[in-house]
Amino acid sequence: MLLVQSCSKSKKQAEEPVPALELYSGYFYKIIKKARREGKIRPDLDIRILSAKYGLLEPETEITTYDLRMDSKRAAELSDSVPDELAAIVETTKHNQILVNMGKEYQQAIAGFDSHIDANVKYLSGKLGERGSKLKQIIRTPKSENSPINVA
Repeated sequence: MLLVQSCSKSKKQAEEPVPALELYSGYFYKIIKKARREGKIRPDLDIRILSAKYGLLEPETEITTYDLRMDSKRAAELSDSVPDELAAIVETTKHNQILVNMGKEYQQAIAGFDSHIDANVKYLSGKLGERGSKLKQIIRTPKSENSPINVA
């Protein structure tokens, strides 16, 4: 399963570049990191992070602390390349389950990526706490890549 997660406003203050997953410290990243720490993250989980500054990142990609919010202008800039990058990742990795967890501006940056792939794409919706609860349940579920994602 591929999780496409937006970056977070809260970040670790790092003097030197650190892995993206380590840099971000927002609510959803706490859920992901806790599941990893406890060894309870689903074994087939692959993560990509959409950063307002850097674009699409792997969790291990080293980046530095920054302060840039995603807005419509930045989303439009990223939409020139990110949807194709994301579709290529899905094609290469053969993921057939994709979970997207991001707000509207971020979604503008990836718009259309799912029109060229053969995969089940689900978008987390609802209030922050609801999305966090759904994310926690999904990433801690030891299901196979072929099991459908339940976001209800």
